Amino acid sequence: MNRKGIALVATLALMVVIALLVFGTFFTTQIELWTTRNDTTSVQAFYAAEAGLQKYKAALFQQYVWREQQGGTGGGGGCFTSLARGLDLDRDGTITPFVNNRLVLAQNEVVTDANGNPVGRYTATLYKDAQDGQLFTLVSEGTSGGAKARVQATFRISNTDYLEQAIFAGSGQANKWLNGGATIRGGVYVVGSPNNLDQYVIEANGNFALYNWYDLNTYSGIANRVEPSYQRAQDLCASLRVQYGKISVGGSTQIGEPNNKVKGVFVGRGAQDITGQNVGVCQNNKGVCTEAMGGFDLSNPPPFPTLDAKLDSDACSAHSTWRDCLQTKAALRIQRLGNVPSVARPLGITLPPSCLGAMQSGTLTLDTQSVDCTFTRLDGSRGGFRYTYAGNNRSGQGLLEVFGDVVLEGVNVVLKKPTDYRVQSGSARSATLAVLQLGGNGGNLDINANLLPDATFGSFPGHVLGLVVEKDLYQRGQYVMAPVYAGGTFRVVKDNVLFGSVIANQFCTTSAGNQTSCNAGQKAEVVYIRIPKENRPVLLPSLRGGKPVFQVLSYERR
Repeated sequence: MNRKGIALVATLALMVVIALLVFGTFFTTQIELWTTRNDTTSVQAFYAAEAGLQKYKAALFQQYVWREQQGGTGGGGGCFTSLARGLDLDRDGTITPFVNNRLVLAQNEVVTDANGNPVGRYTATLYKDAQDGQLFTLVSEGTSGGAKARVQATFRISNTDYLEQAIFAGSGQANKWLNGGATIRGGVYVVGSPNNLDQYVIEANGNFALYNWYDLNTYSGIANRVEPSYQRAQDLCASLRVQYGKISVGGSTQIGEPNNKVKGVFVGRGAQDITGQNVGVCQNNKGVCTEAMGGFDLSNPPPFPTLDAKLDSDACSAHSTWRDCLQTKAALRIQRLGNVPSVARPLGITLPPSCLGAMQSGTLTLDTQSVDCTFTRLDGSRGGFRYTYAGNNRSGQGLLEVFGDVVLEGVNVVLKKPTDYRVQSGSARSATLAVLQLGGNGGNLDINANLLPDATFGSFPGHVLGLVVEKDLYQRGQYVMAPVYAGGTFRVVKDNVLFGSVIANQFCTTSAGNQTSCNAGQKAEVVYIRIPKENRPVLLPSLRGGKPVFQVLSYERR
């Protein structure tokens, strides 16, 4: 037997085994290195994508805040945000528009590590929802060493300023009169009482409804008073927010509809503050048809505006109080003190005798007698207001013309007859009529008949009379079209409709007649017609830049 041959074979076999072990170890190591490298590049690609998402998410919100502070303009009767037309990221006045609802924000932008070494790139693209003007999706696609990652988030960008709601109610709403048969078309914001978190601000057991749409053709004679693009809206971006308090839904209450949900219901401490169960809709969500539900979601909520607090609006920010702003900026200011009406601003003018005499009693009644409180400025323009009446004593039409902002102090105002208004302040067809108290007297407005814009002069909302009432505003007339403020109660009679928006410490409905209390079972409506910022009467409550809200609705990683 050849032992040397066997030894050689054994040695070769051993070397093959060792080689296989070495190769296996090497191959395993390489696989682990490749896997580690792939993991590394995949992670880098993800973080590159995440960097793009976070950068342009912040840029998008900053752009919105800046655009709102610049007085974002435009829009229509439906869901709108100032970013809907495009972005001006360089803030140079040049807006880059969406193309087919798509806008590329960054193309292969480099991401570096702490030492400045490139670790990946991303492309960020913003998509605008074709139907919902406040809904945007930001997609960021990252790459690194051949690896790819994608992250995206959907946002709702909105403003919670006073005139962005159908109703903005104060602490007085804690007595729960926003219920019964009321129908609200548009958003509702209730401050409520911080001293009673368990108080119901909405306790709806009847036919209370909060809808996200309107069609003015369903109201006789109304659509022709309104610009065509505002005559109907299928999506108002309506939300319900309650800062302090609870809501109860029951009976046939509708907050949103299954096929047209409200955008959000954000109440107090969350779901525990939404009680009751209504009949037959959205039963898996406490009968509330909404895209989002939770606790009150604003960290810096707008306060209810009051006349003796500072109003940080574009027009009033330099004034210590909103009252001072109204008094100082009024084109005409009349005071009734000690039963004697007099002109406080501008000094040195002479008004027709019918003017001050009509206020002698403490109540300015606009009925069948004409009242002229106008004057002519040095430049030939007219200031003040006048009311004229055409027709017999039983039926006829009044015309209220307002030239610039008017402030009446120490009187109540009663509008008796159906009246059209014509409003002009410089080149704008908008102005404010303010009725304030003085020495404990006055400060109330009763509207006993229709008050609507004269469409031959200008259609709503390009033609707007804003109403500011320090105490109570009582709507007995069937139709009123205006944005209104009541520091006390806005009371609307059964079957009547307010077109515009309501800011009131308390909103309530009542039955017909001279009612001084609220009756929650009465049917009445508020239909929110959005007024573009450039058309809003400048002395109405507003906040510089509003209260921008940036809600992240979803986040997805791929």
